[in-house]
Amino acid sequence: MEVFTYLAAALASFLVGAIPFSWLLGKLAGFDLRAVGSGNPGANNLYRAAGWRWGLPALLLDVGKGFLPVVLVRCFFPDLVAAAVVAAGAAIAGHMWTPFLGFRGGKGVATAAGAFLALSPLLILITFAVFVAIVAATRYVSLGSIVAACVVFVGSFALPLLTGRPVDPYFVALCGVFAAAIIVAHRENISRLLAGTERKLGAGAKDGR
Repeated sequence: MEVFTYLAAALASFLVGAIPFSWLLGKLAGFDLRAVGSGNPGANNLYRAAGWRWGLPALLLDVGKGFLPVVLVRCFFPDLVAAAVVAAGAAIAGHMWTPFLGFRGGKGVATAAGAFLALSPLLILITFAVFVAIVAATRYVSLGSIVAACVVFVGSFALPLLTGRPVDPYFVALCGVFAAAIIVAHRENISRLLAGTERKLGAGAKDGR
Protein backbone atom coordinates (compact mmCIF):
# COMPACT_ATOMS: atom_id res chain seq x y z
CA MET A 1 0.00 0.00 0.00
CA GLU A 2 2.86 2.37 0.80
CA VAL A 3 4.40 1.75 -2.61
CA PHE A 4 1.12 2.70 -4.30
CA THR A 5 0.95 5.86 -2.17
CA TYR A 6 4.47 6.86 -3.14
CA LEU A 7 3.74 6.24 -6.82
CA ALA A 8 0.49 8.20 -6.68
CA ALA A 9 2.19 11.11 -4.90
CA ALA A 10 5.02 11.08 -7.43
CA LEU A 11 2.69 11.00 -10.44
CA ALA A 12 0.39 13.74 -9.13
CA SER A 13 3.36 15.94 -8.22
CA PHE A 14 4.98 15.34 -11.60
CA LEU A 15 1.83 16.41 -13.43
CA VAL A 16 1.47 19.54 -11.31
CA GLY A 17 5.12 20.40 -11.88
CA ALA A 18 4.70 19.76 -15.59
CA ILE A 19 2.13 22.52 -16.11
CA PRO A 20 4.04 24.91 -18.44
CA PHE A 21 2.86 28.19 -16.94
CA SER A 22 5.50 30.34 -18.66
CA TRP A 23 4.67 28.88 -22.06
CA LEU A 24 0.93 29.35 -21.44
CA LEU A 25 1.44 32.97 -20.39
CA GLY A 26 3.62 33.49 -23.45
CA LYS A 27 0.78 32.23 -25.64
CA LEU A 28 -1.56 34.68 -23.91
CA ALA A 29 0.97 37.40 -24.69
CA GLY A 30 0.85 36.37 -28.35
CA PHE A 31 3.98 34.29 -28.97
CA ASP A 32 5.50 30.84 -28.54
CA LEU A 33 8.17 31.16 -25.85
CA ARG A 34 10.17 28.36 -27.46
CA ALA A 35 10.70 30.55 -30.53
CA VAL A 36 12.13 33.62 -28.78
CA GLY A 37 15.25 34.42 -26.80
CA SER A 38 16.97 31.32 -25.53
CA GLY A 39 14.02 29.14 -26.58
CA ASN A 40 13.68 27.91 -23.00
CA PRO A 41 10.02 27.73 -21.83
CA GLY A 42 10.82 29.11 -18.40
CA ALA A 43 10.04 32.27 -16.44
CA ASN A 44 13.43 33.92 -17.01
CA ASN A 45 13.07 33.71 -20.79
CA LEU A 46 9.49 34.97 -20.55
CA TYR A 47 10.72 37.94 -18.54
CA ARG A 48 13.33 38.71 -21.19
CA ALA A 49 10.74 38.44 -23.95
CA ALA A 50 7.79 40.24 -22.35
CA GLY A 51 8.94 41.94 -19.16
CA TRP A 52 7.95 41.61 -15.51
CA ARG A 53 4.24 41.90 -16.30
CA TRP A 54 4.37 38.35 -17.61
CA GLY A 55 7.59 37.08 -16.06
CA LEU A 56 6.70 37.69 -12.41
CA PRO A 57 3.38 35.78 -12.47
CA ALA A 58 5.14 32.91 -14.24
CA LEU A 59 7.87 32.89 -11.59
CA LEU A 60 5.35 32.81 -8.74
CA LEU A 61 3.34 30.05 -10.41
CA ASP A 62 6.48 27.98 -10.93
CA VAL A 63 7.40 28.41 -7.26
CA GLY A 64 3.87 27.47 -6.27
CA LYS A 65 3.80 24.26 -8.28
CA GLY A 66 6.88 23.10 -6.38
CA PHE A 67 5.58 24.21 -2.98
CA LEU A 68 2.00 22.94 -3.17
CA PRO A 69 2.60 19.23 -3.87
CA VAL A 70 5.06 18.96 -0.97
CA VAL A 71 2.68 20.65 1.47
CA LEU A 72 -0.27 18.51 0.37
CA VAL A 73 1.69 15.26 0.61
CA ARG A 74 2.91 16.21 4.09
CA CYS A 75 -0.66 16.97 5.15
CA PHE A 76 -2.22 13.79 3.81
CA PHE A 77 0.65 11.36 4.44
CA PRO A 78 2.56 12.64 7.49
CA ASP A 79 3.75 9.15 8.46
CA LEU A 80 5.55 8.50 5.17
CA VAL A 81 8.86 10.20 5.89
CA ALA A 82 10.18 10.18 2.33
CA ALA A 83 6.88 11.01 0.58
CA ALA A 84 7.41 14.78 0.71
CA VAL A 85 10.91 14.40 -0.76
CA VAL A 86 9.51 12.18 -3.53
CA ALA A 87 6.85 14.80 -4.26
CA ALA A 88 9.48 17.54 -4.42
CA GLY A 89 11.67 15.58 -6.81
CA ALA A 90 8.72 14.66 -9.01
CA ALA A 91 7.48 18.26 -9.23
CA ILE A 92 10.93 19.51 -10.21
CA ALA A 93 11.29 16.73 -12.78
CA GLY A 94 7.86 17.56 -14.20
CA HIS A 95 8.92 21.16 -14.74
CA MET A 96 12.23 20.25 -16.35
CA TRP A 97 10.82 17.50 -18.58
CA THR A 98 7.19 18.42 -19.11
CA PRO A 99 5.29 15.96 -21.34
CA PHE A 100 3.04 18.83 -22.42
CA LEU A 101 5.91 20.36 -24.41
CA GLY A 102 7.58 17.23 -25.73
CA PHE A 103 9.56 16.69 -22.51
CA ARG A 104 11.38 20.00 -22.94
CA GLY A 105 10.77 22.25 -19.98
CA GLY A 106 12.38 24.96 -17.91
CA LYS A 107 15.56 24.64 -15.89
CA GLY A 108 13.81 23.91 -12.62
CA VAL A 109 15.20 26.63 -10.36
CA ALA A 110 11.93 28.34 -9.39
CA THR A 111 10.01 25.08 -8.95
CA ALA A 112 12.85 23.69 -6.85
CA ALA A 113 12.82 26.86 -4.75
CA GLY A 114 9.17 26.25 -3.94
CA ALA A 115 9.72 22.58 -3.16
CA PHE A 116 12.73 23.24 -0.94
CA LEU A 117 10.90 26.11 0.78
CA ALA A 118 8.30 23.57 1.90
CA LEU A 119 10.96 21.05 2.93
CA SER A 120 13.52 23.31 4.60
CA PRO A 121 12.58 27.01 4.89
CA LEU A 122 15.85 28.03 6.56
CA LEU A 123 17.95 26.39 3.85
CA ILE A 124 16.04 28.07 1.05
CA LEU A 125 16.24 31.48 2.76
CA ILE A 126 20.02 31.14 3.00
CA THR A 127 20.17 29.94 -0.60
CA PHE A 128 17.97 32.80 -1.79
CA ALA A 129 20.25 35.31 -0.06
CA VAL A 130 23.25 33.81 -1.86
CA PHE A 131 21.37 33.83 -5.17
CA VAL A 132 20.39 37.50 -4.80
CA ALA A 133 23.95 38.46 -3.84
CA ILE A 134 25.44 36.68 -6.87
CA VAL A 135 22.90 38.14 -9.31
CA ALA A 136 23.22 41.63 -7.81
CA ALA A 137 27.00 41.50 -8.12
CA THR A 138 27.21 39.98 -11.60
CA ARG A 139 23.72 40.37 -13.18
CA TYR A 140 24.02 36.75 -14.31
CA VAL A 141 20.90 34.79 -13.33
CA SER A 142 22.46 31.58 -14.62
CA LEU A 143 25.50 31.96 -12.37
CA GLY A 144 23.28 32.69 -9.40
CA SER A 145 21.23 29.58 -10.16
CA ILE A 146 24.28 27.33 -10.43
CA VAL A 147 25.82 28.61 -7.20
CA ALA A 148 22.44 28.36 -5.43
CA ALA A 149 22.08 24.72 -6.49
CA CYS A 150 25.48 23.94 -4.99
CA VAL A 151 24.55 25.78 -1.78
CA VAL A 152 21.36 23.70 -1.52
CA PHE A 153 23.33 20.48 -1.75
CA VAL A 154 26.00 21.47 0.77
CA GLY A 155 23.39 22.96 3.09
CA SER A 156 21.24 19.82 2.98
CA PHE A 157 23.75 18.05 5.22
CA ALA A 158 25.79 20.94 6.68
CA LEU A 159 22.82 22.85 8.10
CA PRO A 160 21.44 19.92 10.15
CA LEU A 161 24.91 19.18 11.50
CA LEU A 162 25.37 22.83 12.52
CA THR A 163 21.96 23.01 14.19
CA GLY A 164 22.13 19.64 15.91
CA ARG A 165 19.41 17.96 13.89
CA PRO A 166 19.64 14.57 12.16
CA VAL A 167 20.66 14.52 8.51
CA ASP A 168 17.88 13.32 6.20
CA PRO A 169 19.54 11.03 3.63
CA TYR A 170 16.54 11.24 1.30
CA PHE A 171 16.71 15.03 1.27
CA VAL A 172 20.48 15.02 0.77
CA ALA A 173 20.09 12.62 -2.17
CA LEU A 174 17.40 14.82 -3.73
CA CYS A 175 19.55 17.94 -3.34
CA GLY A 176 22.54 16.16 -4.89
CA VAL A 177 20.54 15.03 -7.90
CA PHE A 178 18.99 18.50 -8.20
CA ALA A 179 22.37 20.24 -8.12
CA ALA A 180 23.73 17.91 -10.80
CA ALA A 181 20.61 18.41 -12.96
CA ILE A 182 20.83 22.20 -12.63
CA ILE A 183 24.48 22.20 -13.69
CA VAL A 184 23.72 19.98 -16.68
CA ALA A 185 20.70 22.12 -17.62
CA HIS A 186 22.94 25.21 -17.55
CA ARG A 187 25.80 23.69 -19.56
CA GLU A 188 25.25 26.12 -22.46
CA ASN A 189 25.10 29.01 -19.99
CA ILE A 190 28.38 27.83 -18.46
CA SER A 191 29.99 27.84 -21.90
CA ARG A 192 28.75 31.39 -22.50
CA LEU A 193 29.90 32.51 -19.07
CA LEU A 194 33.38 31.22 -19.79
CA ALA A 195 33.31 32.90 -23.21
CA GLY A 196 31.98 36.16 -21.80
CA THR A 197 28.87 36.08 -24.00
CA GLU A 198 26.21 35.19 -21.42
CA ARG A 199 23.27 37.60 -21.29
CA LYS A 200 22.96 39.72 -18.18
CA LEU A 201 19.78 40.44 -16.26
CA GLY A 202 17.85 43.13 -18.12
CA ALA A 203 19.02 42.10 -21.60
CA GLY A 204 15.98 41.55 -23.83
CA ALA A 205 15.18 38.59 -26.03
CA LYS A 206 16.29 40.58 -29.03
CA ASP A 207 19.84 40.36 -27.72
CA GLY A 208 19.94 36.75 -28.77
CA ARG A 209 20.85 33.52 -27.02
